[in-house]
Amino acid sequence: MITQINDYLSKRRYLLLGSIILMTVGTLILTLLPVDNVLPSQVWSYDKLGHLLIFGGWTFLVGYYWYLSSPEGLNLFFIFFIGVFFGVSVEVLQYVLPANRMADLFDVAFDTLGCFIATLILYKIVED
Repeated sequence: MITQINDYLSKRRYLLLGSIILMTVGTLILTLLPVDNVLPSQVWSYDKLGHLLIFGGWTFLVGYYWYLSSPEGLNLFFIFFIGVFFGVSVEVLQYVLPANRMADLFDVAFDTLGCFIATLILYKIVED
């Protein structure tokens, strides 16, 4: 099954690239706009799970795109680092921008955990 998905997406990498772009824009909107303008307040009680899924998903897409583009050159540590860097960058922007958002170390921790899980999944795909 994974081989079929790899074959399909390797011929249509533009789908992954488009997904990465959409997910990047969506992540920036969700994390940098004032909370009241984005989603109802009930959704924010799942904030840490959201961080894990969003940054893990983003890291997975970037790594998977890289894997399909250049399987021999895939560096999982670098993919993990890119995801963590993106998460930390968002938290720094929340701290410096006047958008009524607060940086949170627990957000960085869950971003990192999501990136780690994504990297493990990529490792499993690469090994198969």
